[in-house]
Amino acid sequence: MFFRSFFYERTVLSLVEKVQRLPPNVQTEIAVRLRKYINLARSAKDEASLVRVATATGQEREKLIAQGAKSPVDQRWAALALAEAWCVAMLGLSNGSLNRHSAMTIIATIDAFAFKTASD
Repeated sequence: MFFRSFFYERTVLSLVEKVQRLPPNVQTEIAVRLRKYINLARSAKDEASLVRVATATGQEREKLIAQGAKSPVDQRWAALALAEAWCVAMLGLSNGSLNRHSAMTIIATIDAFAFKTASD
């Protein structure tokens, strides 16, 4: 589990780094979209609700990929990818499917991006 968690953590943090290299206005757009998804996920009353939010974000991202979006430059794709990662980390933290440190690092990093950038 440790190596899988560490690999997933590195993948998500790499995406956050790529998004943080985008122009400030693009970062802000991604952060605003991301914050809406995170707030929706935080309102989930139970694990099943959080799974539904994660599934919905994944499905929406897959639709965008089918339309040709596949990189952080597309604000919708990036926001959905980060929202899905946030949900997966929350689920991994609650059910033990991710290493606790990796899950908490992912959650904190995405929260910091979403809420700092969106408020700038």
